Amino acid sequence: MRQAELTAQKDYWAKSACKMCIHSCAIRVHVVDGIVVKIEGDPDNENNKGKLCPKGQAGIMRLYDPNRVKTPLKRTNPEKGIGVDPKWQAISWEEAYDITAKKLKKIRDEDPRKLLVSINDFHRIHIWGWGAAFGSANYFSTVGQYCGAAYHPINGTLDGSFACTNDYEYCNYWIQIGGGDGFSSHLHVAGSIKRMAEARVNRGMKVVVVEPRMSTGAAKADEWIPVLPGTDRAFVLGMVNVLLHELNIYDAEFIKKYTNGPYLVGPDGNLVRDPETGKALVWDAGVGSPKGFDDNSIQEYAIEGNYTVNGIKCRPSFQLIKDTLKNHTPERMSKICTIPAETIRRIAREYGEAARIGSTIVIDGKEYPYRPAGVNYYRGAIGHVDGGLDSLAMKLINLIIGNIDVPGGHIGVGLDHRCLIVEPGADGMIKPQPHLLHPPYDYANNPYSFQLMEWFPIGIDPGHLSADNILYPEKHGFDFKPEALIIEHSNPMWNLSATDKVMEVFKRLDFIVAIDVVLNESTEWADIVFPDHTYLESHLLVDIEPPVVTGHVYRRPVIEPLYDSRDATDILTELAARIGFLEQWNGLLNFTVFLKPEYYLQPDKKYTNLELTDRMAKSIYGPDHGLDWFQENGHTVRHQTLEEMYMPYGDLRIPIYFNFFKETGDDLQAKMKAAGRKWDTSSYLPIPIWRDSHPLHNLPSEYDLYAFAFKETLLNFSESTSIPWINEAMENIPMHMGAMINTKTAKAKGIKNGDAIRIQSPFGEVTGRASVVEEIHPGCIALSNGISRWSNHPIPKKNNTHFNRLLPADVKWTDGMTGHLETSTKVKIFKI
Repeated sequence: MRQAELTAQKDYWAKSACKMCIHSCAIRVHVVDGIVVKIEGDPDNENNKGKLCPKGQAGIMRLYDPNRVKTPLKRTNPEKGIGVDPKWQAISWEEAYDITAKKLKKIRDEDPRKLLVSINDFHRIHIWGWGAAFGSANYFSTVGQYCGAAYHPINGTLDGSFACTNDYEYCNYWIQIGGGDGFSSHLHVAGSIKRMAEARVNRGMKVVVVEPRMSTGAAKADEWIPVLPGTDRAFVLGMVNVLLHELNIYDAEFIKKYTNGPYLVGPDGNLVRDPETGKALVWDAGVGSPKGFDDNSIQEYAIEGNYTVNGIKCRPSFQLIKDTLKNHTPERMSKICTIPAETIRRIAREYGEAARIGSTIVIDGKEYPYRPAGVNYYRGAIGHVDGGLDSLAMKLINLIIGNIDVPGGHIGVGLDHRCLIVEPGADGMIKPQPHLLHPPYDYANNPYSFQLMEWFPIGIDPGHLSADNILYPEKHGFDFKPEALIIEHSNPMWNLSATDKVMEVFKRLDFIVAIDVVLNESTEWADIVFPDHTYLESHLLVDIEPPVVTGHVYRRPVIEPLYDSRDATDILTELAARIGFLEQWNGLLNFTVFLKPEYYLQPDKKYTNLELTDRMAKSIYGPDHGLDWFQENGHTVRHQTLEEMYMPYGDLRIPIYFNFFKETGDDLQAKMKAAGRKWDTSSYLPIPIWRDSHPLHNLPSEYDLYAFAFKETLLNFSESTSIPWINEAMENIPMHMGAMINTKTAKAKGIKNGDAIRIQSPFGEVTGRASVVEEIHPGCIALSNGISRWSNHPIPKKNNTHFNRLLPADVKWTDGMTGHLETSTKVKIFKI
């Protein structure tokens, strides 16, 4: 129904898209006399099938929050700091635009690098490049990086995916490590919870959860296995060792046919190539000679053995993997992760047997390999120094049983409607796609981004490095300093680690402008605040990391805007025009909104968000599926086809030996050496191993507890803590209102439930209340995001047990390959 026709009614249900986390569940909104009275899941959408999590239902309180930013605001108090009243003055849109444009135009004319950018609205990924169009490469936030920097590039390199999950429809043995899929967090919570429940009820799927505390998933699992933070890789590599060296369980046919497992590797770790053709070589066991990987005469690919080719001693990459991990025994790995060796062996055996290697399944008349077992994982498992190797270990244990993108196995999830990005690469392999959010930064001898992205060629912007580089520019030779910051639906003061450093950067900035719905810890420092529409007042096509399904949900205004707010995209377009880079902005939008040439934006014309939405819809779905069609029909969501979901890369191979990472690291090291710089590229390994050099596990012994932060459904992606319903629920769940400590650990330290405690890491300290429970590893302490806020918003309790204060934020504590920050630390605690 057209917008005017819809809102003219007295009593109606409007279909839209939720934005209470980063994903895009479809919703129905009941409106009576212009007032939203209920939000629920849309039963006509295949994505969440009528289900909606508590946060989604509480979205009504975001719309009617009396503390919303209702008009443009100007700061009149020059003093800034925590708890300082900005003394906001309501101003006109014209004055807000004029002040902001003049300030930022001056910076752009002098040196655009002096602008810091924190734009993190996941529903509007197309606007993330506003800073790049302005001319600044400086990204001052962590949000996407915090959870997925060591996750997304490895997914993209494996099969062109952005995320991953196990196959809800056919998996029978699901191991979950450091993630909440199907229970509490990550990909499309409501629909995934329904699919997980159906798999367990209908098929009796077994779930094993490996993580330090008993999360929702662990509590509902068949088995919970506690592990120390940052040691998940040791557990997995111990399992791999058992499968390869004790049980002899691996899918040889899958490895031969679909991976680079047969490709020969020399002593230097590089592929052995034909000196004339340059082709990667394999060993044909049928005739006992080397051949090009694509030679049609190959009788039998060898994946084991040792050979000599043109005088070079070499092995198939799968043999190299086996040899490399031979010493990663359960006994050795158990000492690292604290999981008993017998448990590692048992889970490995159960997993290997559940994979049913060699079996097939017929779906809609087509036969596929059937591997109904998988290891799924997320930030808890890989959010560490060496996080790239953590991710590789999780992929490897799936690869060896041949379950990648087949029924029952470990399934790639696309960033958007394009599903997996499949293109041919070198040597018959799929082309690596580590950069799905934005193109890679060009290497430079001297850095031009404070997050050093030019030195992380496969990484995701390590924004946590920015504060350290701003405060100590001499470390890497920066010759400029930032003067301004633009924030859009972000909170860098809260989401960046080493909070005290971040606060010092805020103090040094001359000008801060923010676009948001409510004020937060960061926007309270702003000089100008622009009010954005809420998701219940705005237009957008939304499609973020949808598992199982594909297609866009139409977000529409279910009522007319309550206040003098405007759409963030329109705000940024107006600023681009006034500052003088509309042409660059429109050029960027042509790319990020997926516009076809016939719908390209003219360089010198301002386009509204509605016009962009219409052009985007027509570009993707055809001229008869524009904005009008979406207003009538609501969404284009459908279940993925078999061809989209299972083995979409056809005859292309996927890597089991990640030589792309080694080659990238070698190239980076050569460039750094030529520039006279020392840069650690030792983590660019093609095979995941355990490295004892991990700094987390080498802190002084006085720091005797591992500390980490967590979130559950109520706090997933955190657009929630100022909502009374959610806070009321959270305040009645003990794990969210104190620092979780195991009962035995607390007793040994003389700490009782509710005691005030000081938590001190080598990098900072916080205070809080002890929540003494059984459901956490005795060697750990855990802090909920629910007690981490200190904003002046009247709803959140001012606990300010902010975990990020305990974290470091420099290169030493960053994964050298992917740029992931270390999300755990070690602490000592004292009763106050």
